[in-house]
Amino acid sequence: MRDDKGRFAEGNEGRPKGIPNKTTTEIREAFSELLQGNLEQLKVDIASLEPKERVKLLLDMAQFVVPKLRSIDLQSDIEETITIDFNESIGWNKTDDEN
Repeated sequence: MRDDKGRFAEGNEGRPKGIPNKTTTEIREAFSELLQGNLEQLKVDIASLEPKERVKLLLDMAQFVVPKLRSIDLQSDIEETITIDFNESIGWNKTDDEN
């Protein structure tokens, strides 16, 4: 129990570190069952979306499955310039870009 200031009562340390919240776990399990039971309908619904909406939905959902990438800054004392031509490595040239 907590006191009127939101602190745990003396002798009550609360949930031990690393132990998941019971309510959150139950909600996640219920939501997972809901999704699994409706996968076919979800596929139909997603396929019926406009391409732009479908891409947005998939990107929004991906954040729950695929970890977000963070940009990092690299610092170096090397003062050599390296040029990478991506167009050349994938076979593009200026005439391809003009068409």
